[in-house]
Amino acid sequence: MRQILLFTAALFLGTTTIHAQRSDGFERDYQKVKRTLEDWDPVRGAWLADAMPAVIDQTSVPVRTFPENVTPLDLMSLVPTDTRNEILEVAEDNRGTGRDDAFWTQFNNLVQTSACSQLEATSINRRPVTRARTYGDPHLVTYDGERIAFQAVGEFVLTKADDSRFEVQTRQRAVQDDFSVNTAVAMNINGDRVCLYAEDFPDMNTGMPLRVNGQAVQVTGGHYFLPNGGVIRRSAGNYIFDWPTGESVDARAGTTTGISFYNVSVNIMPCGAANLSGVLGNADGDARNDFANNGFSAGFGSNRGRDLSAFGIRNLADQHRVTQSTSLFDYGFGQSTFFFTDRTYPRVVRDINDLDQVRRDRATRRCNESGIRGNDLNACIYDNAFLNITPIPEPPVCPPTVTADELEPIRTPVVNDNPEPPIVPIGTVGSPRVPGGNGNTPGTGDVKPGTTKPTEGVNTPGGAVPRTPGNNTSGGTAPAKDVSKEEPKKRTRVWGWGTPSSSSSSEEEESTPTRSTPTRTEPTRTTPTRTTPTHTTPTRTTPTRSTPTRTTPTRSTPRTTPTRSTPTRSTPRTPSRGGRGG
Repeated sequence: MRQILLFTAALFLGTTTIHAQRSDGFERDYQKVKRTLEDWDPVRGAWLADAMPAVIDQTSVPVRTFPENVTPLDLMSLVPTDTRNEILEVAEDNRGTGRDDAFWTQFNNLVQTSACSQLEATSINRRPVTRARTYGDPHLVTYDGERIAFQAVGEFVLTKADDSRFEVQTRQRAVQDDFSVNTAVAMNINGDRVCLYAEDFPDMNTGMPLRVNGQAVQVTGGHYFLPNGGVIRRSAGNYIFDWPTGESVDARAGTTTGISFYNVSVNIMPCGAANLSGVLGNADGDARNDFANNGFSAGFGSNRGRDLSAFGIRNLADQHRVTQSTSLFDYGFGQSTFFFTDRTYPRVVRDINDLDQVRRDRATRRCNESGIRGNDLNACIYDNAFLNITPIPEPPVCPPTVTADELEPIRTPVVNDNPEPPIVPIGTVGSPRVPGGNGNTPGTGDVKPGTTKPTEGVNTPGGAVPRTPGNNTSGGTAPAKDVSKEEPKKRTRVWGWGTPSSSSSSEEEESTPTRSTPTRTEPTRTTPTRTTPTHTTPTRTTPTRSTPTRTTPTRSTPRTTPTRSTPTRSTPRTPSRGGRGG
């Protein structure tokens, strides 16, 4: 109960902070949205009403108080159509109202996108999305369906929106002299910087491929909540990253010649309003212009694949390479984006026509047995024949984790947060990346060994500062968590670690030291030590040091002289007079 009360208080304070940044009338207008959502569901609706402004502001969403592991947009998509239409009316009425216009425009776009996600699904996609992919020895399929072999080496902007909320970068590593694969993926998920590594780890935690805002994170329980509203889902070695704005990335693990890699599928909503750029194209529905802006005209017939590969090396790769200031990756000491760049790859451009008939037939048979058909067949034959990559069909778009029919009414908030402990301590995270380095060094920033990457705006477009997972310092709807003096199993952050029962027990354990603290200060140990020694007593001014200095000249005198027998009663003048008498 205490945890719920603390959460409620923090939620109120966080909401007040967000709303205070807007006009005086914003709170009044937004209360209409909040009441409408609470009428639908008093618990889920209240959370959603406070989470939506946090998503727009790229700040921490409040801790979830319901059992579903969903993003704010996923939950908005479960709101009944009539309720959602009432909310849209409020947004439309307040658009163009000066200071709050930007908020209501973005709010309207998010609600519209949630409605878009409920449209009729296609055959392979269980949700209506526009998809692009990079897989195998990277074969690119753009949003508009253009295909290209992209055996470049380095770090590239795979896709990026112009709203600073959505970006995906990939690191391609050389395999032999002719090929490359995706060994790492970096993402901006509404202001949270998330990286996934199959090879070339930035630190010593090679058993943990995931990094969130510079820290190694262990996904337990199948999911992990990101501070700014995103959700990470894991199954075996595969990961799904859900944005709170509707986008998602599916990363599937694979291996070739002893090198691990990821096949990456990027899904966006077809009704998204953001303008896209990157090697996966612009998603405008016209495949012919995906690479036309680079002065490229596609070849025809058997030379088409070879022409596209050559173009990718000469033009497309260099145009979309990551710079040190725009990179989302973590780097070890002595590393930078230039460390992973080699513009000479591929040194030999190959395509499926270079295969002899025996190898081609064998690879074709393996791909057919795996159910790969159509446009993906040639790429599968290429990967299996040249690199012995196991044929893997295109993954379907994962369905929603919950449907509206499955929502059970709840009246009492139940904390649903990341299980403890999902985060590896900072001290175990190795060499961090420092943006703005000279290309061969980690940079000259203030980051010291063993610390995390500096929270610079260059990696979170729009000025959003990346935060340590679980440590909310952005001033969002959830209060900051102070764990500097807490042990991992005794954390009791306001917006939830573990179950309420474990939190309450830890609170009792942590309260006992505070009761014993006064007993440590009552004895005032420093008071007697300062007063009783009486540092001003003559014991320090008349030590035996002065006696030998005066008796040193009289070495011939016997030791039975009265100087030894003379106690301290005699004043210092007596030995001097005796000296004169001698």
